[in-house]
Amino acid sequence: MFKDIDDLSDSSVLIVEDSSLTQKVLSACLDGLCKVDCVFSAEDAIQHCLDNPPDLILMDWILEGMTGLEACKKIQAMDELNDIPVIFVTSNTNENQQELCWDAGAVDFLGKPIVARTLVNRVRTHLKYKRQTDILKQYSFFDGLTEVFNRRYFDMESQRLFKQNLRQQQNLAVVMLDIDYFKFYNDHYGHLQGDDALKAVAKVAVKMVNRPLDSVFRYGGEEFAVLLPNTDKDGAQKIANAIVDAVKGLELPHCKSRFDVVTVSAGVAIGKYGQYDSVQSLINMADKALYQAKDSGRSQAVILD
Repeated sequence: MFKDIDDLSDSSVLIVEDSSLTQKVLSACLDGLCKVDCVFSAEDAIQHCLDNPPDLILMDWILEGMTGLEACKKIQAMDELNDIPVIFVTSNTNENQQELCWDAGAVDFLGKPIVARTLVNRVRTHLKYKRQTDILKQYSFFDGLTEVFNRRYFDMESQRLFKQNLRQQQNLAVVMLDIDYFKFYNDHYGHLQGDDALKAVAKVAVKMVNRPLDSVFRYGGEEFAVLLPNTDKDGAQKIANAIVDAVKGLELPHCKSRFDVVTVSAGVAIGKYGQYDSVQSLINMADKALYQAKDSGRSQAVILD
């Protein structure tokens, strides 16, 4: 797989360097290999990573304010950032300083003055490793049957988005979906056809969720979840209703349902800035809305905020 990763043009590198001249030299060396952003301080680097995580960081050791070493340690301590590899760029590569680089969590270091070919080869190698890791991680986060994200990834992504939206003072909407009378469906039609129904519902949910940052997950059994960052009440309600209507519109026969076709119920909760103390509280509210949708007759979406 590593050899197959040749095009890195959509990979991103963040250069953290307080010298404009060095920024230009590093950027020029990487021109054509990947996308490059530059900041002058460690503080700006951390904020940039939180807002738009790069695939790799080139960090100067000596910076005004927070040092590169301190910034690397801080990045490594943050769950949402600690998978970003850091390469130190330093004029001092003695043994003691190398030890400090490794202890801080860096993956490599480059000596100054910069040797262009060495820089390009090191960056290319670490970007390939990062791409390979991301691909393998993505495979481990998918549900094999429905081909949407799995519960493991939901638990991680919901935590990350909750913290991000809290930091950016935005809303986070959670939609919980459950196939109505699914046990009766499985008992009557068999598990193979039940699997087909699960795949059909997942495909519809993905189709109705259009924005790149919105995600569909298999939460467990016949239950799915949708995460909608920066989404208000009307937007979340619209998506939930669209999924409910689209599943019913498939007209998959279900003689054990009062609707005669496969349907889903949906519960929606909106995590407004500062309203919930944890993402689990928000998920619990979406679950409560889902139970209300079930109790109110099924094949509908109920929103609580």
